[in-house]
Amino acid sequence: MKIFISYASQDRAQVEPIRYALEEQGHEVFFDRDDLPVGESFTTRIRSAIERCDLFVCCITPDTVDAGSYTLNELDIARRVFPRPSGRVLPVVLRKVPFDQIPAWLKSVTLLETPGNVTAAVADAVHQIARKRKLQRMKRIGIGSAVVLIAAVALYNVAPPTTDDATADTGNAQPENTLNLGPQIPIEAGQFIFGDDVNTPRRNLYVSPFLIDQHEVTTSLYAAFMEATGSDPAPDEWEQFDPASHGELPVIGVSWNEANAFCKWAGKRLPTEAEWEKAARGSDQRLYPWGDDEPTPEHATFERTADYAYEGGVTAVGSHPMGQTPEGVQDLAGNVSEWVSDWYSDSFDRDDTRNPQGPAEGSGKVIRGSGWQDPAEELLAVKRYHANQSTRQTDLGFRCAMDQPQ
Repeated sequence: MKIFISYASQDRAQVEPIRYALEEQGHEVFFDRDDLPVGESFTTRIRSAIERCDLFVCCITPDTVDAGSYTLNELDIARRVFPRPSGRVLPVVLRKVPFDQIPAWLKSVTLLETPGNVTAAVADAVHQIARKRKLQRMKRIGIGSAVVLIAAVALYNVAPPTTDDATADTGNAQPENTLNLGPQIPIEAGQFIFGDDVNTPRRNLYVSPFLIDQHEVTTSLYAAFMEATGSDPAPDEWEQFDPASHGELPVIGVSWNEANAFCKWAGKRLPTEAEWEKAARGSDQRLYPWGDDEPTPEHATFERTADYAYEGGVTAVGSHPMGQTPEGVQDLAGNVSEWVSDWYSDSFDRDDTRNPQGPAEGSGKVIRGSGWQDPAEELLAVKRYHANQSTRQTDLGFRCAMDQPQ
């Protein structure tokens, strides 16, 4: 694995043995900020190194959380790159820190604290993480027959490729297939307020009419895609997937590239960020997809704890009709957060107010919505995150959209 170790410079002597132990296990470890290649800004190079890592190890001491420490910058970058830290972040307590001084994002995962040899404890924890990932990859080999069975049913509704459909305005390639993904919900054209000046700057945007899938893409549909295209590797936690009981669960653990490929294969595309928020928030600036009422278990799947997404985490798509939008789009809050098409940016072009597509390039793709592990306050329709397009998370999926025929 590629591992980034974040630590305060005062703790270098204590952290260095951890670095050597992990390198002896065969991991590629980023340790010395001074070793960064020249040519880019320091922060950009740090961000790039964090985005490329498989595991972010944060060594916690009073110096780590001290105002002015550069580790706070690294933590902020990691929080943006891995908004869902479970399985991606390993916080290690080297010296006692008052619990209320530890950033909330780090406290959302279990802190590694040991009275024994901390180097050995970290090495063992990382070994277990790497072993689990290796086992997951190996177990995926055994899913072939189940995937074929599901694909045979799902592909019954696949029509042959068409040649007379116009390419979408978003620049997507001509679709390879037209797959029946279930109901699509029409969203009318019009202006709406995007953002709230807290999560994003408020803007008055116009969005043309479009169609968005009522439900998130399910495991059974994604299995059909894998069988038809030979897509590899399988999503994260695919070894936990039971076709008999999990077919209506939303697929998780797919990268932006894989989600984008699925939508194109299905003759559709990922929604833009503006389209997603228009569908979730409407023109009435409601707080949640269903309105302004506080979230309850009848509205969405959230605040769940489970070892695996498919075993006690996500729920079947469409399980919360009380949480649907007035138009009927379901699960835009809770269950899984969703990739959208845009590159991420903190700022926006003031003149780009009609069907905005986002910046031409960036360091990560936008994620909208919230997942099964998130607290109620994260279910707001304006919440947004971002991650490298190769990122996979156990509460991250997607749905498709398309232009509405004129």
